[in-house]
Amino acid sequence: MIQLVDSTLESRVREGLTWLPEGFPVTFQPPGREAGHGETAGSEAVGLYLYDIREDMDRRQTGTVYQYPPVERRSLPLRKRAQFDPPRYAQLSYLVVAWAPDALIAHRMLGDLLVGFARSREFPVELPPELADMELSALLDVGRPPTEDRALTELWSAVGHTLVPTLNVVVTLPLLTFVPEEYTKWVEEPPVVREELKQGEAR
Repeated sequence: MIQLVDSTLESRVREGLTWLPEGFPVTFQPPGREAGHGETAGSEAVGLYLYDIREDMDRRQTGTVYQYPPVERRSLPLRKRAQFDPPRYAQLSYLVVAWAPDALIAHRMLGDLLVGFARSREFPVELPPELADMELSALLDVGRPPTEDRALTELWSAVGHTLVPTLNVVVTLPLLTFVPEEYTKWVEEPPVVREELKQGEAR
């Protein structure tokens, strides 16, 4: 699942920076100028560093989800198809870094990425069929402060690099953490209660 988020995020980056040379590097390594990224003109690059993975506890639900056939295949009486626990959600947090030979070029890259990410919260990552059938989707938020127990300076210190401007991007997506329990039998007729009375017994 994470590799699908990586791929979709890279596509969003390339869509937002069409003015850079085609095929410019997009790296998922920890922040740094590896391979000379951003040191000379034409070497501009974008770094997408996944630094935190956690469950979105605000979306945790209890109870049971009942699944019905698609609208076009429904018939009366309406029958449940399956039941399962509510899906859980994960938050993937990325630091987005722009490497360029000039700070103003890096600022332009970050500005275009900020606008591109903020234009739509919908994040069209491919989800498993079980989640797609529930019409669930992934969301992207940009500019959200890092999680409460981390500071930007701490993150940069952890990777051994001086502080540089970054975008904080958080992708929230549902997880296939349930196994649907399929229904195979239904009550076809109203229940019938049979009662036998013996002679001398009152009802």
